[in-house]
Amino acid sequence: MSKPTVATGDDPAILAAWEKDAEAEIAGLSSQILPLQARLEAARERLDLIRRLARLGNGNSRKTSEGHGPKAAPGEEVEDHIQQLLNAAGIPMHIGDIRQKLIERGVPLPGRGDEANIILRLRRDPVRFLRTGRGMYGLVSWNLPEVPPTATRRKVRRRRSSK
Repeated sequence: MSKPTVATGDDPAILAAWEKDAEAEIAGLSSQILPLQARLEAARERLDLIRRLARLGNGNSRKTSEGHGPKAAPGEEVEDHIQQLLNAAGIPMHIGDIRQKLIERGVPLPGRGDEANIILRLRRDPVRFLRTGRGMYGLVSWNLPEVPPTATRRKVRRRRSSK
């Protein structure tokens, strides 16, 4: 029995064919995954609505004293997922990377799902999270120095007086 030969980087035609095959496979998988992602998002929205209805039926629709609204089931808070991400990384992460990892994990994001909503959640939990630099967040347990946000100045526009 002879072993089949494996092409190396010596034959550009073979590499081009492999590249074309890989691109076609990626395109095919992408076209298959998009409808599934839409169904997944619809199912998540349905589940969220069902949970809201259940809370309304139990009379738990009022906000808690912290103002965060009714608490979700344990392990479903965005903050818990962020803490897991940071623990896995072992170093502070940029808010954009945190958001991307949450999306990859399929975690429902707060509010409109933008970075500002996630930052707000991190700032509301100073026991676990701290700002380590511009757009960077880490865990308090790492004993890193906290970098407070800088105050931004807004330009005051003066109206022209009409004479």
